[in-house]
Amino acid sequence: MANSCALLKDGAILAAHGSAGRAQALLVLAMEELAKARWLYDAAEYEWSRPLGLYGLPSTKSGTVLLPSELSTRRLPHLQKLQAAEQFSSGLGGFWDASRREEYYFPADLITFEEAARRRNADKQAGFYVDRLGDAVLTPLAIPSEGIDPFLRRAAQSLEMHLIEDHTRQQDAVAVHAIDSVQDLHWEVLPYAHPELFADFADRIGDVAGPAAEAEGE
Repeated sequence: MANSCALLKDGAILAAHGSAGRAQALLVLAMEELAKARWLYDAAEYEWSRPLGLYGLPSTKSGTVLLPSELSTRRLPHLQKLQAAEQFSSGLGGFWDASRREEYYFPADLITFEEAARRRNADKQAGFYVDRLGDAVLTPLAIPSEGIDPFLRRAAQSLEMHLIEDHTRQQDAVAVHAIDSVQDLHWEVLPYAHPELFADFADRIGDVAGPAAEAEGE
């Protein structure tokens, strides 16, 4: 998840400096890393939770985590990762809106996201390579910026959704010393997941800090 968040931030920097193609490619890679994190999380969640003393159970040492099959191969299943990422992202509406909660708990079958995965993989390749299609020469330098900001926000909110899930899993821990917090990563993605809310928050913090700083200077 740390790498996924770093790829997102790097993509945002490139987008802000007019490199839409490469930004697009890095955002797709961030989503692929998110899918890998989800596979591992699903396999390890129970064992990672055992030391926390959740649900009235005693705190016990974690046991062995079996590597999920998706991560036990040396091949590079890009489409499989992107399908999983698109499926997870499809639950965003249900995650934030209780009236749509079924979308979050019961996402569409993975096969539904095959075409979306192909498009994302093509976007990634287009953002890195010069290619030829018939008489047309395709270059990352010609990719327009339209669509990058919505994709950046959606990717950031998808990463955030996973980080919130992990935080929520641990919040009732009795053995608080065993909590493995990733709040630092949550702060990293917030400006991209909710830019308007984050800007408003930063302004309000600035308004509070300003008079205090001036008073301290006096």
